[in-house]
Amino acid sequence: MTVRSAWHLPTGQTREDTRLAVSLGMASAAPLLTRAGCVFGGLQLTGTAATGMQAKLSPGQVWIPGTSTGSQGGYPVTVDSDTLLTVADGHSSLARVDALVVRVYDTDYDGSGTYEAALELLQGTPAGSPTAPAVPKNAELLYEIAVPAGASAAKGITWASAITDRRRYTAALGGIVPAAGGAPHNGAYIGQYRDAGGRLERWDGTQWAKYIPDSVLRHTADWGATTSATYQEMLTDTVATLTATFTAPASRWVSLTLGAFTAADGDATAYISFRLRTQGGTEVLAPSDDRAAALFGAGRASISTCFPVGNLTPGAVYTATAAYRSSITGTRVHFDDRFIRVDPVA
Repeated sequence: MTVRSAWHLPTGQTREDTRLAVSLGMASAAPLLTRAGCVFGGLQLTGTAATGMQAKLSPGQVWIPGTSTGSQGGYPVTVDSDTLLTVADGHSSLARVDALVVRVYDTDYDGSGTYEAALELLQGTPAGSPTAPAVPKNAELLYEIAVPAGASAAKGITWASAITDRRRYTAALGGIVPAAGGAPHNGAYIGQYRDAGGRLERWDGTQWAKYIPDSVLRHTADWGATTSATYQEMLTDTVATLTATFTAPASRWVSLTLGAFTAADGDATAYISFRLRTQGGTEVLAPSDDRAAALFGAGRASISTCFPVGNLTPGAVYTATAAYRSSITGTRVHFDDRFIRVDPVA
């Protein structure tokens, strides 16, 4: 059958029809594959003692996508009470890493002869540098457990340092899913969002990118001066230019602020502006008095300006470099405590 419906025909609806229908409401990973993962907050693993061979898994729910065939559909699995798990004794001289998984058995696809869901502790291979066993089909990894050499009921596992959380999370279709410690999920479509440590990320078709990139602040207390009447990026008595490299947000706009503690000799005017370049070095904006903070006349003052910069390419990397000039050729102007700040606009 190439076209399926559920709760439609008076008879003949299969379990596969039902699983595929339920999958419509889950976050997708492919046209017929839903995103594997846990419901947030459940399935917590803790040792029953500070050192021992038993651990307890709290109640929770997890979605297991069928990966034996493309049209298998997914399985909602619930652990409805605390479950005790006993880790097998360690090797006499080598450490190993075990894996705790939730696994679905469906004989229609795996020939197992059974229909059930199970919690399984998969034993790793003892080694000098052990690795966790591979996760089988139709299963989801929850935790990895480091089992030291010689571990037993008499000399147990130190649970506080032995458990590595590999849970991934899922959500309803269109929901924002937490990124977590398991194998990373690629986005299923351009424009999908996830929560990565409190920051919103968007799938751009190739990678997860911050929806609103980080603000960038660059500062130097290095004093310098110039006598040039044309904009210069390098000041005398300084060791480097002042640059801020940033990623353009989806809005295409950033707010760029720059300033310095400034002084001027004679009747000169001191200007601080910026030059904007692409990552490849192409100039986008040249320094200009229209985009400058200025100190008019002799004296000292802290000056700054804020300028909106738009028409940027989302996701592209740019560099803003401070540039300086004097209004009078040969008359020195001075800059100290210089800074550039770039704030992406949502």
